[in-house]
Amino acid sequence: MKQLVKTLFATALLSSALLSSAAMAEQRIGVVNRDAIVQQMPQAIASSQSLQIEFKDEGTKVEALRQKMAADLEKLRKDAPTMSEAQIKAEQERLQAANTEYEAIAKPLQEKIQKRRQEENVKVVTLLNQAIQAVVTEEKLDLVLDRQAVVFATPQYDISEKVLKKVSQMK
Repeated sequence: MKQLVKTLFATALLSSALLSSAAMAEQRIGVVNRDAIVQQMPQAIASSQSLQIEFKDEGTKVEALRQKMAADLEKLRKDAPTMSEAQIKAEQERLQAANTEYEAIAKPLQEKIQKRRQEENVKVVTLLNQAIQAVVTEEKLDLVLDRQAVVFATPQYDISEKVLKKVSQMK
């Protein structure tokens, strides 16, 4: 009787191990390089260009102000040896006022650009996730890993091109 119980237990254990390894063999895994896809996505490229156009005028104004301040500072450094203390002080105060004006314009603009960039990134990531989900469904994958989290994967597991193709078809 003891021998029968041991044999049944060993048989159950062995069949459980065989079934679990068979189940593991059936799992389909994919690897995706999200960063590379985002850099190549038509939607991300269009979004970036749109932001550049949207903030071009304000950016040009801020850059012109920065360049003028740099030129004025260089002029002060160059002319300081021939200027009186009062002239140097007046020029420094003028430069400080220009710097305050620059910061009052540049900081809010930078925050506005950052906010818009985040809004556009949310749209791009949402599209990317939808494309990944579509490829997962088509390929019947059980697990998808980000390429950055994987030390090594053979190219057969890389679904990045499929995802890029799918996301390029999306609006």
